[in-house]
Amino acid sequence: MITGLLPLSEGKILVLGGSGFIGRYLRARLAGHMGEGQVVATYNGAPFPGGLKFDARAEDLRQAVPGLEAFSHAVILLANAHPDDCARNPEASRVLNVTAVKAIIDRLTESGVCPVFASTEVVFDGQKGGYVENDPVNPILLYGKQKAEIEAYLENHAPDALILRIANVYGSDPAGSGVVAGWHKTVTGGAETVKCAHDYIASPVHVEDVAEVVIRLMEGGRRGIYHVAGPQPLSRQDMFETLLEEMRRTGSVEVVSCSIDDFPTGEKRPRDVSMRPDKLMAATGMEMRTLRSACSDLVAAAA
Repeated sequence: MITGLLPLSEGKILVLGGSGFIGRYLRARLAGHMGEGQVVATYNGAPFPGGLKFDARAEDLRQAVPGLEAFSHAVILLANAHPDDCARNPEASRVLNVTAVKAIIDRLTESGVCPVFASTEVVFDGQKGGYVENDPVNPILLYGKQKAEIEAYLENHAPDALILRIANVYGSDPAGSGVVAGWHKTVTGGAETVKCAHDYIASPVHVEDVAEVVIRLMEGGRRGIYHVAGPQPLSRQDMFETLLEEMRRTGSVEVVSCSIDDFPTGEKRPRDVSMRPDKLMAATGMEMRTLRSACSDLVAAAA
C-alpha cells in the first residue's frame, strides 16, 4: 500500500523512459505545467538534455534516481514495445518488460511513490472490440502477456497504482513518429500503392492527448485502470484513407486492402482491440481529438 503520497503540486514527477515517443511529449507538457525543476526523466540509449541515464536491466532505481521520496508519481514508459521483437527474444524482453519493471515498482512503493504504468490495448485477444476497463484480459501476443503480468503484479503489490492501457499512438508532426506521420512520408515520397489491413481495428489516440490525460489523472489523484484511447474504432485502412482525404490525394494512391494476416509478423495479431475511453473522459473532462482533425493539422503543418 502506498502511503503518504505528495499532492502533484508539491511532489516531483519521474518519467522512466523519457526519450520515447510518449516520453518526449509528456516531459515537455509536464515541464510547462509544473516547471522544469519538478520533472526528472530517464533514458537508456537516447540521451537528452537534463536526462538521467538508467539501464533498468542492470541498475537499481535508487542508483540512478536518488531521493525517490521527493516524487509523487513515476510514469513507467520504458519497455521493449515491439511485439515481434518480444516474440523473437522472449527471455531478453522479459528481463526488461517484467523483471526490471517489477523491481522498479517495488522501489517506488517502498518510497511512497505512485506508479503510473503504461500498459497496452493488446492485453485483449481482439475477439470483440469496444473493451472497457473491467473486461477480462486474455492476451495472445507475448508482449501483451508481459504487460498483463505487470498489471496483475500492481493489483497485488501496489493496489493504489494507476494503470493506463494506451491504444495505438500517433501524432500530427509530419517529421515525427507514429503510423500517420509514416504514411504521410510514404505518400509525399511518391508511393503509388499502399497496403492496409481492413480487419485490424484499434482506437488510435493522439500523443498530445495521451500526455494531457496522464497529467489530469495524476492531478486528480486517480487510481486503478483507465483506457487511453481515441473516440472511435478505426481499421488501418480507415486511418490511411482518412489521411488521403485530408491530403486531397484520394485516387492518386492505390489502397491495397488486405488482411492483417497478410503482413509478416512473428505472432498472429488480434483483430479488434478497440477500447472505449468513456471512463477516462468522465474522470478528466477531456474530449479526445478525432483522427480526421489530427490529419488536417498534420497536412497544414507540412504545407
